[in-house]
Amino acid sequence: MPKKKSFDRVRRKTGRATRRMAGNLYSKASERVKRFTKQTDEILSEQSIDFSAPSIPYYENLANRMSFVRVVLYMALLVFVVVTVVCNHRLITYENLYYLAKDIGAATLTAQSRADQVSYPISSTAPDFALYRGGMVVAGSEVVTAVSGSGRQTLSVNVAYAEPCVRTSEKYYVTFGRGERSFAVYNSFVQVHREITEFPVYEAAVGNNGNFAIVTRSRDYTSEVVIYDGDMEKLANYHLNGYVTGISMNEEGDRLGVVSVESKGGVWETKITLIRIGSRINHQSATLTGSFGSVCGFVADDRFAVVSSDRLMIWDGDATVKGETRLDGMALTHCAIAEGRIALLSEREDDLSERSLQVFDKNGRSVYRLALNKNHPITRDGETLELAFGGETLYARTPHRLFRLSEDGDELTFAQISRDTLMILPVDGDEVFICTPAYAARMEKQDFETMEGAS
Repeated sequence: MPKKKSFDRVRRKTGRATRRMAGNLYSKASERVKRFTKQTDEILSEQSIDFSAPSIPYYENLANRMSFVRVVLYMALLVFVVVTVVCNHRLITYENLYYLAKDIGAATLTAQSRADQVSYPISSTAPDFALYRGGMVVAGSEVVTAVSGSGRQTLSVNVAYAEPCVRTSEKYYVTFGRGERSFAVYNSFVQVHREITEFPVYEAAVGNNGNFAIVTRSRDYTSEVVIYDGDMEKLANYHLNGYVTGISMNEEGDRLGVVSVESKGGVWETKITLIRIGSRINHQSATLTGSFGSVCGFVADDRFAVVSSDRLMIWDGDATVKGETRLDGMALTHCAIAEGRIALLSEREDDLSERSLQVFDKNGRSVYRLALNKNHPITRDGETLELAFGGETLYARTPHRLFRLSEDGDELTFAQISRDTLMILPVDGDEVFICTPAYAARMEKQDFETMEGAS
């Protein structure tokens, strides 16, 4: 701790000295430029330029100005390099430089080619899949595998997970076995952090800036949410009396949403906690009585969607309700939450053959609604197994087909898929990975065809 305080004092003094130096340089540069500008204007107004002369005052002044600007830029670059090295000396290691070089090479390879199919080891239990940097990560029970968009395996680590899980961002991804006492953090090529926890890990969320959160429990509380920064340092612990049923971090990694439930007198109570992560960490919370919150996600940086047993609610960063839709006699079966969109598939409680697919925007306003009666193509193909968004395009997976719904829901197309498909990973509205136990096939918009009776 004393060393850290000493380093902080040095960093503050260096910052103040740098600001003073930059201010002095700026003032001197401004005066010099004004003087040169004035001289140039006087030369142009007092005499015409003789291009046959061996020396032209106008261009001499212009050359002096450019030379001075060059010196200032060199000095600014030197100051920038010194400050960067001082503030980030812990991160400048051989390993980081080595993996940075590998990462640039992989990005170049991915940009040059895309594989139609990527392979990975078969897992003895159901694996988990997630998109990562143009490729994907597969968390299996025995191996965690990262695959680039070109199909090249960039990481393969032996693990032992009974129920493998992976959560990704643009910077890191986190893997864990649900209910097991450890988790690991990776980049494209190496495990950068591993931690043994005192209590089991149940869920995780990670942002693009490297911040991540782990859901576990403690001796005195049913649930504990631990927040880490991009350097794997703990930032805060939040304790909850209820069970955490949903957790999500926005893309920037500066906001975390947590949904927890507990039973009070036989009545479910849902607590929504919104945490702002920055130089200071603060949170806001709200409570719903008689409702069981289950699924959540950020639909925008300042919009947090929570789906409960009887409603959809949209909250802002201050835990204020910005939109609400009641399900009213409908039982939720599937849900998908993505940036700007929420999809709910539900069936009427008194008539299970009457199903409805509703899509909402980030404020909870209805975009479209489809009645999936027994004659609808999606219903005819069997049970809906999965919903997922690619941009504003919604994909619905059934046992034999993958359906693609356009942004307004008016166009329905389909493609045949393997019966052993485990998950779909939409890249965007025009591209989706079909994940099976041994490989993932890339499917594009032109691979879908129109189905009669889709209206």
